[in-house]
Amino acid sequence: MKKKVVSKRIFVVLIFVFVLVQASTVLAIGDDRIESLIEHHIKDSNLPGVAAGVIKNGETIYLDTKGVDGHGERLTKKSPMFIGSLSKSLTALAVMQLVEKDLISLNTPVKKYIPYFKVANKKLSESITVRDLLIQKSGLSRKKSVPSSDYNNTLKERVKALSTMEEVTENGKEFHYLNDNYNILGLLIEEVTKKTYASYMDEHVFTPLGMKNTTADISTIKEKKIFGYTNIFGFSKKIKQSIPRYDIPSGYIVSNLEDMNKYVSFLIEPDEEILSKENTEKMRMVNGNSDYGMGWHINEVNGRKLIEHSGAVPAFSSHIGVIPETQSGYVYIINKNHLLYNFVKTYDNLNSNFLKIIIGEENFQHFPSIWVIRIASLVILILAFKDIWMTIKLVRSTKSKKDWVKEGVKSLILLLFLSFGLPFILKNVLSIGFDLKIMLSYVPDFTALLIIAIAVQVVRLVSSLFHIIRKNYKYDMQNG
Repeated sequence: MKKKVVSKRIFVVLIFVFVLVQASTVLAIGDDRIESLIEHHIKDSNLPGVAAGVIKNGETIYLDTKGVDGHGERLTKKSPMFIGSLSKSLTALAVMQLVEKDLISLNTPVKKYIPYFKVANKKLSESITVRDLLIQKSGLSRKKSVPSSDYNNTLKERVKALSTMEEVTENGKEFHYLNDNYNILGLLIEEVTKKTYASYMDEHVFTPLGMKNTTADISTIKEKKIFGYTNIFGFSKKIKQSIPRYDIPSGYIVSNLEDMNKYVSFLIEPDEEILSKENTEKMRMVNGNSDYGMGWHINEVNGRKLIEHSGAVPAFSSHIGVIPETQSGYVYIINKNHLLYNFVKTYDNLNSNFLKIIIGEENFQHFPSIWVIRIASLVILILAFKDIWMTIKLVRSTKSKKDWVKEGVKSLILLLFLSFGLPFILKNVLSIGFDLKIMLSYVPDFTALLIIAIAVQVVRLVSSLFHIIRKNYKYDMQNG
């Protein structure tokens, strides 16, 4: 009987493995390969909408959208979408324009242009250069003492709030990706030009690039009432994209597919009236011990330079990849984001497949990542409900003082781990800034479960302490 049960289990496992292998096998796609590629990724990852453009050998071979926007209507090439950290490269372009006009110098401390700029370390405050900010080597890091700011704060208010930030290293030494490096650059643009960041970008970057529907103006962005999606245990949930005003230069510029395709065209074949070839090349140079240029990651594929960057805000994700030597590149924007997509390689697979298109490969790898998220979510939910049920039983149970002490110690250890140990691991090992507001934005379902888990352990600990004190009181009364 046991052998039959074991055989059945092995058979089920083999079928499951076979299904996964079939789902993740290399898929050959014909002339409609890009359309099929996007449709597969929408299905694999449960994506509401994808806007994508592909340029190959200087010619746009695909520029279209699939799915729905945040209002449930058809996503179009003109639908407004947040581009996330692709904003950084546009901010870097604006800064390099000012360098070209001799209004600023890359090697000059930023304090010369923003006199009130400072961080906790006075020496570092006076040492951070414009170049350090552009190449993400300011010495500051999201791993340490990043202040919170009201979402309505201006760039000036945000930069002043950085006065409490502590350094992790000297400037110019190590790469540490930090949004505020580019928020400082946004303020630098304002201080030097005496214009708002939004107006400068519109006049000197967006309009010359032909990006007529791209904006960095907070009022215009809010008027668009842009919604996107997140995952709630593997199922799409519509959310309104919150906008930290001070974060626009680093991650909250709004554009659309048509405009972003024009930007990719510029990246492939830069217009020297916008920025000289010399300064364009400076933006694309790696700097020492990192692959980061100025607003771009610089990598290599088949012996050619690949310029790329990803973008992510709570309800949108994006990516640009360009190989200037072959006059090829791509851009996509998805109106959905969730932290777990990074762990199941959703974006890695999508980027890899688009890259294959522009280098001439026609094989694509697919994997049903949404089912991994849903199965993992189900398991964790079952464990969470079990923990709640066991806690209810524990509160009602009768135990000896020794057993209550054991329960109290276990609860205390778990409480310390969930409250301090897990955030430490996320922040220092996985480089995920653990701020409750941010975590609720990027992974709302599991952050809510974490809060519930902490509350459960508090109940267990309080219950244990109550019964221990009660046992001691009874003992004292009996032996009084």
